[in-house]
Amino acid sequence: MATKIKISTAGGNDGGSSKLTKDDELEKVINEIGEMIGLDNVKHELNRLIALSSVVKEKKDRDLPVGAFNLHMVFAGPPGTGKTEIARKVGRMLYALGLLRKKNFVEVSKKDLVGSYTGTTGKVVHEKVKDALDGVLFIDEAYQLAGITGGEMDQPDQFGQEAIDTLLKLMEDNRDRLVVIVAGYTSYMRKFIESNAGLKSRFTRTIEFDSYDDDELYGIFQLFAKQGHYQLTDEASALARKAISQIAQDGEKDESFGNAREIRKFYESVLMSQAQRLGDSEDDLSALSNEDFLSIEEEDIEASWDN
Repeated sequence: MATKIKISTAGGNDGGSSKLTKDDELEKVINEIGEMIGLDNVKHELNRLIALSSVVKEKKDRDLPVGAFNLHMVFAGPPGTGKTEIARKVGRMLYALGLLRKKNFVEVSKKDLVGSYTGTTGKVVHEKVKDALDGVLFIDEAYQLAGITGGEMDQPDQFGQEAIDTLLKLMEDNRDRLVVIVAGYTSYMRKFIESNAGLKSRFTRTIEFDSYDDDELYGIFQLFAKQGHYQLTDEASALARKAISQIAQDGEKDESFGNAREIRKFYESVLMSQAQRLGDSEDDLSALSNEDFLSIEEEDIEASWDN
């Protein structure tokens, strides 16, 4: 299937039909990625991946040589920037392109890949790879397998190393049936890949996920409110923007800042404040209008910002 479809960097739209055939899967997932707020670099890299994958698929269909080719990837960046969600969509995208046979997506971390005693880790990794075959195995915080903790001294991990060795062999044995995506903080992932020649040779493609800027974080807050059918007053909107700008500024000092996760926490706090305001009002809840329940006021933002 040749395609000229490209991911838009506009973001924040709700377009797209819900009644799509299998042939439309690629366009559907590309539209979904395009609608995500921010992630311009990610969208650019995925457009390059789509172009490469489409060419490889066409060459395979014509029995032309494609040379050494793998789709394993490193997703590097801070938490809350959409790495897991994008990984799921990449799996669907590769399935639609005909490069994966199934939409299998198996998400694991170190605790899911190591055994409880010597000699059991290999079996655990085999089972997870078996579950992911013909699809995507997504390993979050993969650097932990190499004992990389972010502290001054990393701790070598016997079970983690066994998991890495087993995984590398299974990646080679199933090179046409498995895509592995490893994810984590940029500096940790760089150290992880450099720690092992096998990892370095198999993970040659890195996609950087940048932190969201103030406008993007505010857009995410607006999206949460829209999905919940809430309306912000003008005063509430203005104060929310200020609060989110402060949240982002504070986050610049913290590598573990959760980006969209922090905005989700703030949004949920706003809803708690709104509920408390309504509950504390002199009116009985049954006397309030639908608009009262779906309106976010300035004081709701203020109460949440102070918390």
